[in-house]
Amino acid sequence: TWGAQGGNNSYSLDDGYGKGGYSVGYIKIEKSDILYIFVGGAGQSTSDSSGGIGGYNGGGTGGIGANRSYLGGGGGGDATHISLVNELLSSLENSIESILIVSGGGGGTTGGNQDYDKYTAGSGGGFSGAESKKSSNRGSISNASYQNKGFSFGIGQNGVSSIEGNCGAEGNGGGGGGFYGGFSNQSTGGESNSAGAGGSGYIGNSLLKEKTMYCYSCEESSEENTKTISTTCASETPTE
Repeated sequence: TWGAQGGNNSYSLDDGYGKGGYSVGYIKIEKSDILYIFVGGAGQSTSDSSGGIGGYNGGGTGGIGANRSYLGGGGGGDATHISLVNELLSSLENSIESILIVSGGGGGTTGGNQDYDKYTAGSGGGFSGAESKKSSNRGSISNASYQNKGFSFGIGQNGVSSIEGNCGAEGNGGGGGGFYGGFSNQSTGGESNSAGAGGSGYIGNSLLKEKTMYCYSCEESSEENTKTISTTCASETPTE
């Protein structure tokens, strides 16, 4: 499964959005088995002060730009999951045994000034979704999500809509959906804008064999149920 990428905007870096994670595993099923596949939707990009809407299956919505004069944040990308019940990922916190596999969505980019605000949203995980990054002293970092903690189970955090009028108070990017969704920085003062963090993936079901998660510039793990490989490959052949 692939998680979906986060939303971008016209001032951000060309690849400032968070990339979706990739999870793979094998399971024996019978002819009569029914599996439910929920495909995550990409976070909405924005070219004005409105915040991009999070995609389908848990991505957070980007915040509105300050005084509606700065660009809003991109929406968080959504998780993709396969389960034994017909429910969105966020509804399965009390029936985790029904979840077979999850790939996390990437965070949405922040609103910003085209000359200063160059932020990279966190990509989807992996046993951990990646935190966001910044390339200057402006802005803040949105925290990573993990297998047992994040903003919320199956849901990325919405970016706040900035209320200050000074530069650097643009809307924050939405967190990516995932097993646990990624955070979005919640500050609203000047120079507080931030991109969203990615959501975590999941391969912990004991029925799943030969399983691995791949994610873009993320934290690695060698444990069987959280095995994660970091890569800089963002093409259609991530295992290469």
